[in-house]
Amino acid sequence: MKIIIIGSSGSGKSTLARELAKKTDYPVLHLDKVFHKYPSDLGRIKLREATRDFISQNENGIIDGNYGSSLSERLPYIDEIVWLKSSRFKTVFRVIKRSILVRLFHKNRSDMAEEFREKWDKDYLEFLNFVWTFPEKEFPQIEQKISEFAVWDKVIILKNRKDKEKYLIKYDRKTKN
Repeated sequence: MKIIIIGSSGSGKSTLARELAKKTDYPVLHLDKVFHKYPSDLGRIKLREATRDFISQNENGIIDGNYGSSLSERLPYIDEIVWLKSSRFKTVFRVIKRSILVRLFHKNRSDMAEEFREKWDKDYLEFLNFVWTFPEKEFPQIEQKISEFAVWDKVIILKNRKDKEKYLIKYDRKTKN
């Protein structure tokens, strides 16, 4: 079973990936961890390489992250697409909260490249704008790619914590059989 988890930054993709990995023992590929290890152009190349390798080397696995430019390369090989659709208020709040906690406690995120350092600058404000406008700008592109590959039957949309808990229960039953 190959699963991708997509959604806005701050929607809980990495958290869900970790929770799902605990239940299934599936390996996880955190796309942010690969992309942010390199300058952006090289990061895109390395992201594609890591994704191809992960898909070909693992019968089961979880891919955490959007990266719309490479989504088309992943969709044909995926058994389940988990799309987290949280409110923009919640996602922006979570991103800011995460940034503050990382800065206060000087801890790197396990789903992020160690080399990555978030700065509170113009780029950060642009990133917050990206998170805020994600539903209008990115959802249509994701929907188009899912339609293009005719994989709507593989899509599971989770909108809140209760939906995530129900989804994870499904894997409790699968792993006990």
